[in-house]
Amino acid sequence: MNFKQLSLHISKRLGLFSLARLLGPPGLRILCYHGFAMDDEADFRPKLFISPETFERRLRFLCEGRFPVLDLQDAIDKLSAGTLPRGATVITVDDGFYSVLHCALPLLQSFSFPATVYITTYYCLKETPIFRLMIQYIFWKTRDSELDLSGLPCPVTGSVRLTDQKESQRVMWDLIRFGETQVPEPDRVKLAKMIGARLHVDLQKLIEGRHLSLMNESELKRLVSDGIDIQLHTHRHRLPPDQKSIIRQEIMDNRAVLEPIAQKPLRHLCYPSGIWSQQSWPYLAELQVISATTCDPGLNVAGIPALGLKRFLDGENISQIEFESEMCGFNDFLRKIRSLARN
Repeated sequence: MNFKQLSLHISKRLGLFSLARLLGPPGLRILCYHGFAMDDEADFRPKLFISPETFERRLRFLCEGRFPVLDLQDAIDKLSAGTLPRGATVITVDDGFYSVLHCALPLLQSFSFPATVYITTYYCLKETPIFRLMIQYIFWKTRDSELDLSGLPCPVTGSVRLTDQKESQRVMWDLIRFGETQVPEPDRVKLAKMIGARLHVDLQKLIEGRHLSLMNESELKRLVSDGIDIQLHTHRHRLPPDQKSIIRQEIMDNRAVLEPIAQKPLRHLCYPSGIWSQQSWPYLAELQVISATTCDPGLNVAGIPALGLKRFLDGENISQIEFESEMCGFNDFLRKIRSLARN
């Protein structure tokens, strides 16, 4: 337990969590998740993946704490009208990993909680694992101290000392950029397997288990039929705020895949990688996007722009006491104190 967690435990024992929840401003809490670990993904990327056990603990806290978990559209309507119940919460999931269907859906159903899943559609259509995550996983998983690149179908050559962190990261990103820009999608998997073999990391279980893959169209239909709301997250996971033509193409391509599955117009967006700017808001409005979520933490209160909604990014890296502090509004109180101190 670190100092921050210890301080939060003391604050909770002193009743400050309960006080913050009771006296804090009414507002909307939006939770953000990504993937759910089916093996060691939560160790690999704890900010991106969360274990089913930890996720269930979060849902149980919401249930036992009587936090009203609302549908996204209903929550936005109530936020606008000033009729949100105290503690109102929305659960959102980004990207659309296969593990949402495999791990998260049964847990959500067991608590009868609604959720919105923002789907990025390129890998949904390709039905291959996300290349950059495969390469990052290999470099994380290997216990080898050296990588021999000779003979691989890539411009990076020679031997790399993996004990040199800076050099290892540079080569890893060179391989990712090469694969994403110069290699056709099916051959990317072959390239990842070759690199994995060089570093004694067997990717077969990862690939067959769909650990780093997104849901395909038929799986998204199953998700929708089970009552999960799907919404926009761009096609290629990019949304440059100052490039209207690319924004338009990304949203249109995303909708072209998702709206026939959802059987309704899709009007809610999640900014890829949490990167956003007010510069894009007029373009999004033209495309009839009515809300967009960021990865900036905080409580959404009356008057907040619907295209700049705040969310709390939860993952395996977040302790239970930190999660409870966020949900009770104590973190929001601390953020205000820090802001006042800075000013």
